Amino acid sequence: MELRQQKILAAIVKEYSETANPVGSKELVDKYRFQESSATIRSEMADLEKAGFIFQPHKSAGRVPTDKGYRFFVNQLMLRFELSEKERKMLREELLKLRAEHELLGRKLSHLLADTSGQAAFALMPHQASSAGLAHLVGEPELSDSKTTKAVAELFDHIEEHAGRLMKKSGSKVQTFIGGESPLPVPKNLSLMVSKVKMKGGKKGIIGIVGPKRMGYAKNQSLLEYLSKLISGAAVILFIVAR
Repeated sequence: MELRQQKILAAIVKEYSETANPVGSKELVDKYRFQESSATIRSEMADLEKAGFIFQPHKSAGRVPTDKGYRFFVNQLMLRFELSEKERKMLREELLKLRAEHELLGRKLSHLLADTSGQAAFALMPHQASSAGLAHLVGEPELSDSKTTKAVAELFDHIEEHAGRLMKKSGSKVQTFIGGESPLPVPKNLSLMVSKVKMKGGKKGIIGIVGPKRMGYAKNQSLLEYLSKLISGAAVILFIVAR
């Protein structure tokens, strides 16, 4: 993909992430200050559409990213995001209130993930499972129909049943599953991000975020990495301090 097309795709992902509305060439020129004319941007968007990176949801509408477009963005274009020191401090302080294997750890992790990301989240710890943040998704365009909302609710009601499958699919880094890539029964207009965590005594767990495909992947990746690091690297310290 040429550099100009990469910039256009990145701008479409960003704009759609913020507005949930199809993106037109005029918006890109006006808001993202492309030097090229609107006609040139339209031509490049047509090429991106032919290549399967974006699509037109209905006639006379702008374009939105496809799963292929999101995958290219996450793998090739996404910039590193750093949590603010305020966010890091809050996460550290909240976790220091608990024992590393306290029965509330999973619940605390899922709520921290949900509240900080603005998405739905879950934590699958040894002998405990917790989910939170479904309310964040209610009202999003992706969950406008009752069928999708029900599917997500059922997934979270039985999230512990998927621990083994997620453990097999998760590697040493944060894993991002876009739309139909998900190993879980997640509606195809949503994405899943998961990370392994190591507990005291070598036990392992999984933390994850579920949200629209237009979610903030960079921030969510940074959030999952930081929480995993806090738990994995400080499990023994947390256990001692919180006793």
